[in-house]
Amino acid sequence: MTTLSEKPVITPLPIVGLADYHVHCDYSVDAEGSIDDFCDAALKRRLTEICFTTHYDTNPSAASGDCFIRFGGKNHPASPDNLEPYVAEVLQANDKYYSLGVSVKLGVEIGWWDGCAESVARLRERFAFDHVLCGVHEVDNRDICSPRFSEYFKNYPIRDFAAGYFQQAVDAARTGLFDAIAHLGYYVRFGYAHYGESIYKIHEPLMNKLFEALRQSDTSLEVNTSAIRHGFHHYYPHMPLLNAARTSGVEVRFLGSDAHRPEQIGLDFDAASALVPDTAAPCED
Repeated sequence: MTTLSEKPVITPLPIVGLADYHVHCDYSVDAEGSIDDFCDAALKRRLTEICFTTHYDTNPSAASGDCFIRFGGKNHPASPDNLEPYVAEVLQANDKYYSLGVSVKLGVEIGWWDGCAESVARLRERFAFDHVLCGVHEVDNRDICSPRFSEYFKNYPIRDFAAGYFQQAVDAARTGLFDAIAHLGYYVRFGYAHYGESIYKIHEPLMNKLFEALRQSDTSLEVNTSAIRHGFHHYYPHMPLLNAARTSGVEVRFLGSDAHRPEQIGLDFDAASALVPDTAAPCED
């Protein structure tokens, strides 16, 4: 029986050499589970690396109102100062778990909005991130990651929606501030119910401009497996978009579960790892 003064012993397990480079612990307001909870789950899943990428959203015009970081049981406005506890705890976790078999990396997922580039540059100067993701979460300041998608975009022709989404991804890539664009094509999650099958083709007239921006800035894509738990039989990006990116010379360097709970770590990685070369340690020198 374990007393309150004792800590459970974590026995290192054999690893399969995969890294999860998109993970949200409870510093993200929409996630559950501590950093330790996720690291323990990574050990059980036999991952080599885990990169925490807490949400950092600062759009003053966002309709979602999710521009917070959670710590100490409370929500705090997203700011560099309020990111400090997260950074410190991730670094401490690496000290704790590295010898147990999991390298813990420091990352962040920046919610893109027009005008954020300067603040992102300052954030990167302040913190030594291993990985910086860009998430396009809004179109015209309306949340595309919400069950209220149909309400938000009921008056949006699909062509206008597509143009808004892909232009933001282009603008983000051109800054050269991001290691990868997160979950490209995430609009399928709630957009499918609103726009139907045509949502799978909206990239076709717009993708070449994005791919050029990605290549020129050396910004990569991730394969994000969270679509599986959202009920789809594909990842983000879906295969036609992913294949088109690869064919155009865009790098696909990272594999991420987008886990928001510990049990979601490494979701479907056994299959998805075939799509991403060198998934063991993408940020190693």
